[in-house]
Amino acid sequence: MVTMKTTFDLPEQLVHELKNLARARGTTARSIVQQALMRELSEQKSAEVFVSADKSVSGWGSMGAEHHGVSLHELVLRSHERPN
Repeated sequence: MVTMKTTFDLPEQLVHELKNLARARGTTARSIVQQALMRELSEQKSAEVFVSADKSVSGWGSMGAEHHGVSLHELVLRSHERPN
């Protein structure tokens, strides 16, 4: 893996806790930061939201006069009829 050196400004307390954690785990602060960033990016990819296209219709009020007063059951049956 090719690596790049970069600089981040982090709060002093965060760096102190990071170094303590690395020491306790027997690893380096760099390794913990790399793992945390990889985990965050991986979670972001899996959390991408699927957005379905808007297929909404204007509703009952837009139906033609031939459908007024017809029960929902009858409308469903009509929607499955084959055109002549």
